Amino acid sequence: MKSDSPPGAPPLDPDSIAEAVAQPSTITPQPPQIPDHEMLRCIGQGSYGEVWLARNVMGEHRAVKVVHRATLGDNRPFEREFEGIKKFEPISRSHESQVQILHVGINAAEGYFYYVMELADDANSSLPVAADVRRLNSKSEIRNPKLVRASSRRLLQGRGYFVR
Repeated sequence: MKSDSPPGAPPLDPDSIAEAVAQPSTITPQPPQIPDHEMLRCIGQGSYGEVWLARNVMGEHRAVKVVHRATLGDNRPFEREFEGIKKFEPISRSHESQVQILHVGINAAEGYFYYVMELADDANSSLPVAADVRRLNSKSEIRNPKLVRASSRRLLQGRGYFVR
């Protein structure tokens, strides 16, 4: 079986994925339509959208973040977020501290865009969650969030991006 983990990282435990899929979600948005992905359950929700546990046509588990235009109440934040993801997508694969964005898409008819990310484990519950929360290093130790932020900031600033 092919691993959902990035090269050099430990494979995700299939039992953890099965447990996450079986666990009822307390978040109840309707599953979005994402080409070539089965949306299994919503695993997170915030002011910019929700994150779904999904399985692609190859059987790989992924995290899919969906950002709805209507949720933001204005076109400007929606467009700013989309432009930011377009710029960050190639950077996401350039350094191990970054979560890899594997695909970005838009559903104009339904008013949302989405991005498909690698899946990682939740440091607090050991259940797979969106990789933009935390990720494991090759020694299966949780990275220090302050060090990851600092590394990310240096990476982005080195490419000419202003980071607050």
